[in-house]
Amino acid sequence: MVGGLLHWPAMALKAHTARLRVHEVACEFAADTVRLARTFRGPGRFERGDQLVRAALSICSNIAEACGRGTVPEFRQFLLYARGSAREAATQLHVAAVLDAAQHRKINALEARVNLIAKMLGRLHANPPPDRR
Repeated sequence: MVGGLLHWPAMALKAHTARLRVHEVACEFAADTVRLARTFRGPGRFERGDQLVRAALSICSNIAEACGRGTVPEFRQFLLYARGSAREAATQLHVAAVLDAAQHRKINALEARVNLIAKMLGRLHANPPPDRR
């Protein structure tokens, strides 16, 4: 305690979602998957849509949580979680394309974007923001 106030140590990592292009792309991707999931038809449409949306939201959520961590190893760990969610979303999109040929073009565009997100996450994992120290 300093002067009667609890003193919090400064975070060691300089990472903010507003500065990460991958977070912006992931949030846009999540919004677009919600829109796509609303169009699903047939048996299991709610379950498939829910799984896809959960995976897509998990990507941007894990990037945000990575930025809230204090060390580079923790940051990297949450980027790996985000990348795993990106792979899950890609799988869900693949299944959606098989089941709904009419949405094939839209789904292919989302598959390309989630693959880009996975690559961006890999680059960020290899080159995290610098420590403040």
